[in-house]
Amino acid sequence: MLGVVQVAINTVDMPGSLRFYSEAFGFRNAGGQCNWGKVLHVQGLGEEGRGLLWWLTGRQDFFQLELFHYTEPKQRPMAADWRASDHGWTRIGVAVADFDGCMAIVARDKVTMMGCSGKKGARRAAIRDPFAGMVIEIIEIEGDPAEGPEVVYATSSVSDLESAREFYANQLGFEILPLETLHAPEDEALWGLPGAQRQGFVAKGANDVRIEVLRYDQPVGRPKDKAGKITDQGIMNLAIGSRSVAEVSQALDTLKKNGLVPPLKVSAGNNICAYILDRERELEFAAYPEGADDLYGFKPATIDFFGAIIK
Repeated sequence: MLGVVQVAINTVDMPGSLRFYSEAFGFRNAGGQCNWGKVLHVQGLGEEGRGLLWWLTGRQDFFQLELFHYTEPKQRPMAADWRASDHGWTRIGVAVADFDGCMAIVARDKVTMMGCSGKKGARRAAIRDPFAGMVIEIIEIEGDPAEGPEVVYATSSVSDLESAREFYANQLGFEILPLETLHAPEDEALWGLPGAQRQGFVAKGANDVRIEVLRYDQPVGRPKDKAGKITDQGIMNLAIGSRSVAEVSQALDTLKKNGLVPPLKVSAGNNICAYILDRERELEFAAYPEGADDLYGFKPATIDFFGAIIK
């Protein structure tokens, strides 16, 4: 079965993001590389495109954060009046065992705090990512901080809820769960939407990273700028993945029958990668073979960031 294996994020400051995610949450360096030319056709970009990507891992197997910073095309900043109800990928939830340590880094770096709730042992807070702009919900859990953080969910704000439900349930085969599985209506105040009226559901694939899908009726979700690009600041997409090329290929065939066609499908041996760029369906589909996790950023690098080593 397919599952969420990656959250891809566009940052305006790659070193800033790597330091923040490392020190605040405990994500580990999993390596990076530069991209340019034909490989970026898979994202719908021209050969003049160029950018840097970097991977981070936490306590979850076969899951990563993927950070991008593009120099061509120039990355557009998030709108000054952006809010968490606007259409697209808007929010992620990150669970940490050292909540106080995380909050100390948030305070040190003067990160925008949006709200907090709960008592010790079950505290939550919401912040604006200082370099990518979207909302991060920080969730306190029990455990060993040395094991690293866990990404619990990602949120998509959509205009057509029933179409989204059909997509995740029938085209991707995800289990559909009640919206309250993750959040109650009053939780919207955490990220600046007190009294919000919304409907939605939670979609669950092969792992524990869930997709929260919402339609906001008040405030009404605003569509993305028609001039928007995949390189814009914020959450780029989620990667839906598997160890099986056949499983991912079948999913892409199903999407094609429903009018969702990637600009390019890259396939080499036991690896496959394709991006869906349609609005409210911003997803990557990828197969990664067993035994190659260190090549694709699903395992920590043998050396951590120099900033973490040399103090």
